[in-house]
Amino acid sequence: MNMKTLVIIAMLAVTGVIAGCQKDSATSPYTPTCDGTVKSYTTDVAPLISSYCSECHSQYSTYSKLSASAGKVRSVIVSGSMPKGTTLSSAQKDAIVCWIDNGAPNN
Repeated sequence: MNMKTLVIIAMLAVTGVIAGCQKDSATSPYTPTCDGTVKSYTTDVAPLISSYCSECHSQYSTYSKLSASAGKVRSVIVSGSMPKGTTLSSAQKDAIVCWIDNGAPNN
């Protein structure tokens, strides 16, 4: 084989690996459905964070630490990369993401 053929084969292999690692576009990224209801940190968000996140991410166990990382938390929830080992329901994702999108109030 010549060098040009090897480069083409390598490019095809890399493309195949990348395509195989991507999530189904129908499920990723998640699009939240915020109905205008202001979500409560205490009632809606803190229990979810405690149940699904704090075991591995103790830094999110307080409002101040969670709100300081709100953008990162939103990103990993929308992408579906967190929480590991389980999946949040659409309503649970909405509660967290819509709370963040509403300014992450301490309510």
